[in-house]
Amino acid sequence: MKIKIASRSSKLALKQVEEFIKTFSIEDFDLIEITTQGDKMSAKGNILFDKANFVSDIEKYLLNETADLAIHSAKDMPAQSTDGLEHIYFIKDLPRKISDLLIFKKDQEAVFNKDMKLGTSSLRRKMQAKFHLGSNNICALNGNIDTRLKKLNDGLYDCIILAEAGLSRLNSLLKDQNYIELSHITCSGQGALAVQWKKGGKAEKFLRLSPIAAQSNYLNADIQMERELLKKLGANCNSAISLYASDGILKGEIFGLEKFITFSGADVNQIFEDIKRNGGLRLLHEHN
Repeated sequence: MKIKIASRSSKLALKQVEEFIKTFSIEDFDLIEITTQGDKMSAKGNILFDKANFVSDIEKYLLNETADLAIHSAKDMPAQSTDGLEHIYFIKDLPRKISDLLIFKKDQEAVFNKDMKLGTSSLRRKMQAKFHLGSNNICALNGNIDTRLKKLNDGLYDCIILAEAGLSRLNSLLKDQNYIELSHITCSGQGALAVQWKKGGKAEKFLRLSPIAAQSNYLNADIQMERELLKKLGANCNSAISLYASDGILKGEIFGLEKFITFSGADVNQIFEDIKRNGGLRLLHEHN
C-alpha cells in the first residue's frame, strides 16, 4: 500500500520523515513537502508565534485526504487535538534525547560566563538561561539549525542553545565545537516525533496495527500527561514552562519575570492545584 506522507520541507523535518520510514518499515510512499505559515513567519525573522503554525497547515492535507499521514516534531503539536485527527508519539531509538546543549563558537573552550552573548528564540530557554545560568546578555536568535550555527561561528553570538535531538538527527553533533549538556528540564515532547492521521482514513489500520505503536504506549502516556497539564494551565509552546514526564512522574518549572517555581507529582489535577497555590498561574502570565 502506497502511503502519502506530508511534512515540512526543512532539512530536519525531512530527516524526521526518514526516521519514521525506518522505524515503521515503510517501503512505498510519496512525500508531500509543505511550507507552513510557521516556516514563512520564521523566514521573516518573526519569533513571536505559536509553534502550532508549523502543524495546522499540514493538518489540512490530512482532513481533505490529500495526504494519508503527517510527521511532526512532538514538541510542535498543540496541547488541544484537532477534531477528526489522531496521532501517536514515537522515537526510533532509546533513550529519548531530551537535553538542550549550550554550544560555543568553534575552537572556543566550553566555559560559560554571564556576560557572554547567548542566543535563543525560546522564552523558556531565555528564562532558564537567566535563572539557572545567571546570563545577563540573552539575545533573540532565529532560523534553522544550520543558520543558527553559522550565526554563532560568524561571531554574532558567543554561545547558543539548541536541542540535542535535532542535532543528532542531522548528524551534526558538533565535531568541531565544544558544548555543555544542560541539566535543565526542557519542553513537552522534546526528542520525540508524532505521526498524525485522519480518523477512519487509509493509514489508520496500518498505524494502529504496527508493533511500533504498541511499543510507544509508555511514551504516549508520558507525553499525554505533559499535554494534559498544559491544557489545564492554558499554556502553549511559547509559555515559559518546562516539563517532562517519565514513568508516570511529571516534573517541571514555571518562570515569571523575577522568580520561578518547581513542581512534581503523579497526579495532574494535584499538580495543577499545587501550581495555583504557589502562584504559578500568575508567573505564567507575567510575560503576556
